[in-house]
Amino acid sequence: MPYIGKQPEIGAYKKLDSITAVNGQAAYTLQHNSANYSPASANHLIVSLNGVIQAPQDSFTVSGSTLTFASNLSTGDSIDFILALGDVLNIGTPSDNTVTNDKLATAPTIISKGDGSSTDGAIQLNCSQNTHGVKIKSPPHSASQSYTLTLPSTAPSSGKALITDGSGNLSFADAGGGYVHLHGASYDSTSATAFVDYTTSNYLDLTKYKRYMLRFAGITNSTTTSEELLMQCFHSGTLDTNSSYNALYRRHRLSSSSTSNAGTANRSSMYIGIANYPSSTGLEQTYECFVDFSSYYFTMYSNGVSWHNTSLSSVTIVDQAGIYHANSSQNVTGFRISMSTGNIEGRIDIYGLTGSLGDHRDW
Repeated sequence: MPYIGKQPEIGAYKKLDSITAVNGQAAYTLQHNSANYSPASANHLIVSLNGVIQAPQDSFTVSGSTLTFASNLSTGDSIDFILALGDVLNIGTPSDNTVTNDKLATAPTIISKGDGSSTDGAIQLNCSQNTHGVKIKSPPHSASQSYTLTLPSTAPSSGKALITDGSGNLSFADAGGGYVHLHGASYDSTSATAFVDYTTSNYLDLTKYKRYMLRFAGITNSTTTSEELLMQCFHSGTLDTNSSYNALYRRHRLSSSSTSNAGTANRSSMYIGIANYPSSTGLEQTYECFVDFSSYYFTMYSNGVSWHNTSLSSVTIVDQAGIYHANSSQNVTGFRISMSTGNIEGRIDIYGLTGSLGDHRDW
């Protein structure tokens, strides 16, 4: 049938419970399934009284769930039926699981809008009990960003990370890495007995790094002749001074062009270089370190350790130096840099390697 104006899209039609006329009474309570029903207005009701359709607003009015006829009814009057048309121009509340992609004007994209003020749009993924959730949130309005991130077409293997090609296409690959500066300090005639400690309580972050880089710059001995630069490990928070350290290295002396392999075992500390008397240029060296905190290993590696005497002809170079320590009873929780005797000058910096962790077997 044709309509004047907009055709109703949603009816929500309801036949209300029957009502018995009461002699001398004009007001009656509207109910649906024995519950009070309040239509939006009288215009939403079709009321049949004694076989005649009544004119809303003229023959009856509605206030809340009360319908009032223009005049009192008499014994024998029959309220034949009352049909509620619902809010025919409102969509109402859709039933659960009834809204499909075809009903979304934005399909195939669902937009989570901001509040128009300070809260950005977000999508929250809840747990099965709907007590916790993780949100993916838009950048702030001030960033003026609009981009698309497209997930990879295949599942990742273990240890992979999401990377982008710069155009928003994501893939799984080995995580990129770089050294992050964790601590650095310069020392001036500092006591060699406890030069600097790197432990899990200060500079070592086991949740982020297994591999570290130590950089020595201008390390000299300010009070005595050239002395050994040493390293000791902490085990479960206690410095290990037992005779259980081992070192292996290969060295080359320029003055004689000689090459030799050397090693020490069962020492109370690990030998990592020579700190010369101040008249020399000092130790300039970078070490890579791997700490396996679960299997008690500490490994160091450097390609081209060098320490300088006064004469360039007597420079000693240690290449492919591997220094390791194993303690089979306690976890490694840190390490200490010190000297055999005397006071030390120079600078030490420590860095943590982000990205793929690797291990000491890579060396």
